[in-house]
Amino acid sequence: MRMQNLAQAIDLRGGASRAKRVAYEHRFLFTLVTIYVAAGMSVLAWFDLLDGVRFLHYRLGLLIGSTIAVSIFFIGYLVYVMVAVRPASLFKHYYRDLRTNWLTTERIFGGLIAYLCVPLATTMFSSLKGAIPIINPFSWDVTFYRWDYIFHGRVDPWELLQPVLGYPWITSFIGLFYNSWFFLVYGVFFWQAFSLKDRRLRMQYLMSFVLISALIGNLLAMLLSSAGPVYFSRITGLDDPYEPLLYYLYTTSETVPVWVLYTQEYLWYYYVNADRVLGSGISAMPSVHVAQTVLLALLGWRVNRTAGILLSFYAVVILVGSVHLAWHYAIDGYVSVVLTVMIWYLVGRFLPDRYGMDR
Repeated sequence: MRMQNLAQAIDLRGGASRAKRVAYEHRFLFTLVTIYVAAGMSVLAWFDLLDGVRFLHYRLGLLIGSTIAVSIFFIGYLVYVMVAVRPASLFKHYYRDLRTNWLTTERIFGGLIAYLCVPLATTMFSSLKGAIPIINPFSWDVTFYRWDYIFHGRVDPWELLQPVLGYPWITSFIGLFYNSWFFLVYGVFFWQAFSLKDRRLRMQYLMSFVLISALIGNLLAMLLSSAGPVYFSRITGLDDPYEPLLYYLYTTSETVPVWVLYTQEYLWYYYVNADRVLGSGISAMPSVHVAQTVLLALLGWRVNRTAGILLSFYAVVILVGSVHLAWHYAIDGYVSVVLTVMIWYLVGRFLPDRYGMDR
């Protein structure tokens, strides 16, 4: 009995030591999120907009999403063991493998830290995004329309895409891809939050995720305040060069689902009512949708060739879809691609080559 108690005490001390080392491993992420939240709160306080910050607003959605993700993992891994491993004693092997390789201090504590840091950053991103038209009213849409027009040979980019994409079933397919963005981004975040395979790559992804939100989604979006093609005439009061595209989208929605139209009207409703609920907010330049999918592609290429190809294809669909569905000017996506690659590269240069608590 004494030996058992001693072993448990040693294990507890070892677990505490490992937890401290995991916390230290996340020092750069801690620092980055702290600076982001402090800077964001300062900006919102300066403009008397702190009432729009709700740090616990996503708690239910995060709980539901996490429960689903965990359930999918445990069930999926059980199926994998049944099909690929086929041990003599299924549940004994399954339990032992989970306890030894998956339910470890490093994995669970590291994942919980990621789940603390990234949602804080996401809440700050949403709070600042909703405040953009209050702090700096939309003023760049005409400029970006002209730049788009000139850059693409004096043709609107959506017109170049229409002969290829202008079919209801293709538009609906692209809309489905566009709406799946959140689920894919969340799924990859869940994977990386609890991954131990390449800790340096994981931290590069998490820090790049936060920097995209802060620099692309907030700072530049505030400086280059614009609403996007779907709201062009409503914001500028000018004749709408995107009217033919919007007419196509609305007539297409009469035969096949085009879900983005409901989202666009939802965001407009909260904009005109000056209601800054989390998840609302309008911003075109640069495109966070494109930036986050490019980040996934960069991560994918570091994992394996198949993941890189599939996630790169997804990023291209989102880039093209952002124009075809009237969300963004094409240059919104181009700028996001360049900036995301720069952020990924700089974070990679910043992190030590030998990164991780066990290295």
